[in-house]
Amino acid sequence: MRGTIRDYSGVDGQPPVYGEETFESRFRLPRSAFMRIYEAIRDRLFWRQSINATGRPQVYALEKLVAASRVLAYGETSDRAGEYFQMSKSTIEVATKKLIEVIVEEWEPVYLRPPHDEEVKRMLERNAARGMPGCIGSLDCSHWEWAACPQGLAEQYQNCKKRRSIVMETVCDEDLYIWHIFIGAPGSLNDLNVLRISPAYFDAVEGVWPPKSFSFCVNGCSRRLLYYLTDGAYSKYPFFVSPYPNPILPACRKRCARMSSGFSGF
Repeated sequence: MRGTIRDYSGVDGQPPVYGEETFESRFRLPRSAFMRIYEAIRDRLFWRQSINATGRPQVYALEKLVAASRVLAYGETSDRAGEYFQMSKSTIEVATKKLIEVIVEEWEPVYLRPPHDEEVKRMLERNAARGMPGCIGSLDCSHWEWAACPQGLAEQYQNCKKRRSIVMETVCDEDLYIWHIFIGAPGSLNDLNVLRISPAYFDAVEGVWPPKSFSFCVNGCSRRLLYYLTDGAYSKYPFFVSPYPNPILPACRKRCARMSSGFSGF
């Protein structure tokens, strides 16, 4: 336990062995966010330090959290983290599962949700200033490589680059506020295939989202259907708008550059 604290938090007034930059690179999140998660789980039943049947104290909550975070950050196996933390594979597996459950339980309603009216209003104002009135974010798919893909699923998850991957469809604004993420589609699917099974697509065609309470004006016409900024691979739906594919006029080139800088997201 002391080694874990020394490495990542510091002891006896000494700074930690690994600074902020290394910490964020190793855990894929800032130290402040990590400590926020720690404060949320430290007093829960599984995470509290307990005494086993032999009377020996078990591992601390911080050690379980660090081990589970390393599994999630690196995609490594549970028994590999056990070499550093002296924990069994089964304990780290349970810690990883429970950490995901805590994160979903505590923060899904706060972060992974459609923006409320005030947030939508701010998005529309910022994007209208860029020359894109009615835009509520950028939608695109990216591939997360699955290094440990089982051999039996290799063909199903093989993408166009001959690598095994899982597709993530995300929506975010220029602040990288990701309020929609649809993950799990096999890498053999392209963006359009993923869109056909996406909750964002069904919400749009059923009129659930985007909201109809906002309007914007383009070329003197008032419209109520807000839209996502996408690339040219997506279908020509009214709730999708693609930037200029081949800007010719200088004004078009400047506007396209602004859109790329604002919405190159992921």
